[in-house]
Amino acid sequence: VLALTIDGVEYIYTNVLTRTQVFLMEEGATERQLYPSLIGVAGSALTSPHMKSELTGTSIDSTLKFMVDRDLSNATKASLTINLLNTEKSLGDPESFYDYSNGYEQVALLTAQDVSYLESLARGVAYAPMVILDGEPQSLQWTYYPSSDSYYVAAFEDLYPTRGDYDFNDLVVAYQVKVGAGNNGNVSIIRGNGFLISRGADYDHDFYLRINLPEEAVGSYSILFYGMESEVAADGFPKNYQFSGAVNLLLAEKIKSSFYDGNSTYVNTLAEQAIIKGPRFEFDLILDTGLPIELGVQAPFDAFIYVHDTQYEIHRNGYSSVLAHSVNNSNGHTEFLDSGGFPFSLILNEGWMPPLAGVDMGIAYPDLLEHLDSKGKNKQTWYINPDASKIKSIPFVSWQW
Repeated sequence: VLALTIDGVEYIYTNVLTRTQVFLMEEGATERQLYPSLIGVAGSALTSPHMKSELTGTSIDSTLKFMVDRDLSNATKASLTINLLNTEKSLGDPESFYDYSNGYEQVALLTAQDVSYLESLARGVAYAPMVILDGEPQSLQWTYYPSSDSYYVAAFEDLYPTRGDYDFNDLVVAYQVKVGAGNNGNVSIIRGNGFLISRGADYDHDFYLRINLPEEAVGSYSILFYGMESEVAADGFPKNYQFSGAVNLLLAEKIKSSFYDGNSTYVNTLAEQAIIKGPRFEFDLILDTGLPIELGVQAPFDAFIYVHDTQYEIHRNGYSSVLAHSVNNSNGHTEFLDSGGFPFSLILNEGWMPPLAGVDMGIAYPDLLEHLDSKGKNKQTWYINPDASKIKSIPFVSWQW
């Protein structure tokens, strides 16, 4: 409730506008209703680009607006009352996620420039279990891949088409995708986020995620990239694009310059190195017309890299090269296995730990060879039985931030 006193008369405004909404069950209620929501990130410290801003070093994340239809020149008093919803936390998410009882919230008057900046950042939105942005269908339901609290881990050996040291830590990336569908079951939004976990290479890479949408798919997408433990998006972000058909999302570009340990290009791969939290990314893809979920979702999707030094792209076996500027097709390299049937890219779960730099994956994980020789039939849990002296332990809490 916003109360304004203008020329001695009090005017009341209750129509609040927020960037996001959510269906929630109020404590003691019997059904969910739509509520405005404010989403942020705990402990964030934003820096606004506006020279008159007072946001520097604060934790302001979301915007709350009232449309005032009167001249404020003669206003003498203003008061704001915010009633927060007591959610039915016993239901789990989304009610637990939107429980506000864990601490105080800070409120500030913002300039138009700060509002634009904060809304472009959309901090925390990618992590919310349910959220409806302005203009989205109001019955959107989310499906997560691999789940709401887990990630795929993509690991790459970058010396393709030669086998190299086969330590599979040249680039290691975690990513999660969530798909929003309306009551008709059609997908209208695909979102994702991820983290760079480790890098043990001299070569420079781009990381892509290909969403293999059908030809009739049309829409737009945006990408945000944050440097190592930075709460502020990197220069030039968000980046916005239009698309039709399949989409190659360039989520991390020329990683050598954004993920490093001092002067070393090796990060989280050497035994003596302290763990560094790597850069992270977010993307938001909006379809102009919804598609059946089976056309838009082919999890775990096609996570691949482009190696600038060799100009090769590297996928999991069974996928094709897709970049016009790579040399794969011109050189006839369309398979992503070496002569012994060993892959150059793997999708693993977040419990897997990368081998130390220069340590062959088969030495770090003794069950791997039997698994590959049996074409995946034997030793299916090879990735949870490492030689602890040959791996870099980087638990989930060390890279997720």
